Amino acid sequence: MHHVLLAHGTAIQVMRGLGMENLGAVCNFEYAQPADDSAEALAAAKRYDAYYNRFFMSGIFHGKYPSEALEGLEPHLPQGWQDDFATITAPVDWCGLNYYTRKLIAPAPGTWPSLKEVPGPLAKTAMDWEVYPDGLYHFLQFCQREFTGDLLLYVTENGMANHDTASGADAARIDYISAHIEKVRQAAAEGIPVRGYFIWSLLDNYEWALGYDKRFGLVHVDFESLQRTPKASYQALKLALTR
Repeated sequence: MHHVLLAHGTAIQVMRGLGMENLGAVCNFEYAQPADDSAEALAAAKRYDAYYNRFFMSGIFHGKYPSEALEGLEPHLPQGWQDDFATITAPVDWCGLNYYTRKLIAPAPGTWPSLKEVPGPLAKTAMDWEVYPDGLYHFLQFCQREFTGDLLLYVTENGMANHDTASGADAARIDYISAHIEKVRQAAAEGIPVRGYFIWSLLDNYEWALGYDKRFGLVHVDFESLQRTPKASYQALKLALTR
């Protein structure tokens, strides 16, 4: 994690030196909530948030790491890691947020971070991720308030995997996208400088270790023939943008 940020800062410095402009950083976020009202669950959720969300943002924008993350990670950081923040904090022109879901976090026995994810009650995508648009609104507020200030923000990834067919209904994805865009609009109306929203993905694609099993696209792809068929969500978004 530390070396990812060091690579980021080094790349920013090199590109600046080459005269490049409009350089940013993109971080992935998951909204961590405690699975119950216990102090143990609250502490576990804070640990998850610390190493999943705040570690990267705090490193880039504040030149430090959250104490809850350092409790477990500091023994594994390289010697002299604190000196790397001069590189990691290289100024950027914008910040991107990838957001898909929330996670309910419970304490668990064992070594740090001593937590586990538990199933939540909300509607889920084909990735078994809960649909929670309020999490996107939270992170737009959170990033602007705690880290980025007047820096431009972009939602660089948001979307859902669904069990799609070329001719099937696509209501779940339409609802998902509409709900998240509404949260972006709400944030913008409140003065948060969010300037763009990008959907993952235009096409059904290869999804990391899951191969072609999960379909995120606005356009259905037949992976045998490569025939591409716009889904209902594609048409709905096209209509919304032309109004």
